[in-house]
Amino acid sequence: MDNDCWLEWLPQETILFDGARMRRLTRISLKPYAKLLAGEILVFGRTARGEKLTHGLIRDVWEVRRAERLLWADALHFDGDLQKILTAPAGFNGCIAYATLIYAADNAQEQLEFARSLLTAQNNLYSAATSVGGLLVVRWLAHDALQLRQAYGAFWSVFRQQVAGLPPTLPRLWYV
Repeated sequence: MDNDCWLEWLPQETILFDGARMRRLTRISLKPYAKLLAGEILVFGRTARGEKLTHGLIRDVWEVRRAERLLWADALHFDGDLQKILTAPAGFNGCIAYATLIYAADNAQEQLEFARSLLTAQNNLYSAATSVGGLLVVRWLAHDALQLRQAYGAFWSVFRQQVAGLPPTLPRLWYV
């Protein structure tokens, strides 16, 4: 039995156009000894073109299981007047980019303080880390998609070195 199973899932941002209707389910099943570092970034609108996401449907669901036991389930669900939801002070407060990173491993809880130490305070960028269900979960919200991408990438590269002993780099595609 190979106790060194490691998976990284780091796609490019998903940019949601105005009127988008996205339904996405990410379902991960881990063996008892497997480690996972995975995440997603959503950008609400084609901001480089000045477009805002005003209406549509966003349903982004994650399920993570280990040995058939549900560790974490999460759903982001927006429908209809998205601008109202995205600008609500008790919601996204005008942020146009959102990211999630999860780390699943036997030592996930032990990495919480290290993860928090990597989250730097920046204007218009909000981040937090917590441990739940044997996972480490890190979230970001930002008013600028590029700022979020840079913070996310910086976190990812240093964190992967800490937890997997891998070089502190991102996939080559991230540098295009």
